[in-house]
Amino acid sequence: MSLLFQLALAHLFAFAPVAGVSSCLTTNGRSACGYSCVAAHGQVACARTPSGICKATSDNVEAPGVVCWDPPDWVRAHYADNVPRADCITRNGSVVCGYACTGLGDEMACAQSPDGICRASSKRGVVCWDPSPSTYCADNKPLPRPQCIMSDGEIACGYGCEARGGNMACAATPGGKCNIFPSEIICTDPEAPLSCGGRPCVPDSPASPRGWCRPHK
Repeated sequence: MSLLFQLALAHLFAFAPVAGVSSCLTTNGRSACGYSCVAAHGQVACARTPSGICKATSDNVEAPGVVCWDPPDWVRAHYADNVPRADCITRNGSVVCGYACTGLGDEMACAQSPDGICRASSKRGVVCWDPSPSTYCADNKPLPRPQCIMSDGEIACGYGCEARGGNMACAATPGGKCNIFPSEIICTDPEAPLSCGGRPCVPDSPASPRGWCRPHK
């Protein structure tokens, strides 16, 4: 992660409202403090952020306990106090949490962001994809929905996906584009602003690398 991007992320956090109130929970002489605290199987655990989530595994797994998950810092920086609620899924007593969670057989996976996507195939299992943090605008609007395409059990996810002759490719940003050539598919994406997240988007400007953004208000 570049220094400029880290500075931009810090700028975004500086103006992000703080939501939720932490609490503490004690069970069987054990205590934990944080958010969405859960006690089960003699354990207690809490998420570290208001947008986190906790869920207990079942007694059927080898080491039952409590699973807690928090959205990445860049998701919380973008959505501030309006982070979409994450979810958890359970298979054979085990738990995974995140967004767009998908299961196939015993396999489970979740996207790390509300704008991510997951798909499953018998060949690849569960594949999840998330936009890069640099894709986000300086507001809390969701990104356009990405897509996944499949060919012979293989999966490709992103934006503007194209497939031909068994080849697949997707752009990494909503402003990207994929071009089909006789022997390959080439996708290109606009360069992320140096101060990603630190200034409003200007979608009407030809110079804006993120024309999919709505103006910051």
